[in-house]
Amino acid sequence: MPPSSPRAARPFDMKLCYRHFEPETGAQAVVADTAAVIGRMVAGARLTMRPYATVRADGEHIRIGDDVYFGEHATAHIVDARVGTVIGDAVTVARYGVVHGCTLAAHVVVGEGAAVMDGASVGAGAVIAADSIVSPGKRLVGGWLYEGVPAQPMREISSAEGIAIASSIRIGNPSALARSRAMPPVAVEASMPHGERPAAGAGSRTLTSYVAPTACMTGDVQMGDDSGVYFGCVVDAGDGHVVIGPRSNVQDNSFLLTSKARGDLVLGVGVTVGHNVQMGSGTFNDDCLVGMLSRVADGVIVEAGACLAAGAWAEPGTVVKAGWIWAGRPARPFREIRPAERAEFARGRDVYIEYGEAYRAKAS
Repeated sequence: MPPSSPRAARPFDMKLCYRHFEPETGAQAVVADTAAVIGRMVAGARLTMRPYATVRADGEHIRIGDDVYFGEHATAHIVDARVGTVIGDAVTVARYGVVHGCTLAAHVVVGEGAAVMDGASVGAGAVIAADSIVSPGKRLVGGWLYEGVPAQPMREISSAEGIAIASSIRIGNPSALARSRAMPPVAVEASMPHGERPAAGAGSRTLTSYVAPTACMTGDVQMGDDSGVYFGCVVDAGDGHVVIGPRSNVQDNSFLLTSKARGDLVLGVGVTVGHNVQMGSGTFNDDCLVGMLSRVADGVIVEAGACLAAGAWAEPGTVVKAGWIWAGRPARPFREIRPAERAEFARGRDVYIEYGEAYRAKAS
């Protein structure tokens, strides 16, 4: 697959160790200054990472083939100490796509705002349409177009069509199948300092909070002990107020945006905000979870211990009841949270506290 622009090998800033693990990138990598590769990642030749793309192999391994492309704010991560990520040759992950603890065979395309979740595998030449979610553990046959939440097979797709869709993403003009309807506001993305190191950590922090070097925090943002804002995130209080409570984490490439007119955004104690979430004003009570790629409108309340599922879209004023998972577009009650799930949510929260400790130690 031809690259979208001439490649030139050069060093980049955000190649970060995690504990004693050093990422390895192959020849002719083109990595934006604000993109980040971290930890136990090994990539082949001609890796391309656009601004704020993040490959975070802290808690497990990520292995990437040749000629792989990550668009702006795309995220690749793992399931800590359990499941790594494997990405084959010539895979294309569009803007805000998420690849999480899964396996992608060669020439897979992940559209804008789409996710492939824990333990899933996607066969060669498959296309995951924009805003779709591949559920945990799913096995998708190659050579098909998948769409929806959860992603379902729609039709077979030729290798020529798949390559054309991938090429459209790489040149910055994604085809209709790969183009999202739910990206963050253009003005916010345009205001971010592409090509320059963003200022991390505006607002009030503690000695035990962590703000990643590619995160951007603006305005009155207060952080509690053992909280974290991770790579590529934007937390913008405008003329309003944002609180990120103790032991809470905001994962890579999430956008938290509010203002005085919209209302405060308050995360309680032990709140988890997954990768690539978009949130406005609202109240997110203790130990709740907002799944990756959720879209959360202003005035939403998530009660203590509740969960918005991955890819859920919560309408203005939604109240997610304690002890329940809400899912769908728009989000609606799905079922009660099981004890094993509640334990897993707590484990994830504690893992992020450990991550923050390790990143702070490395930075000191």
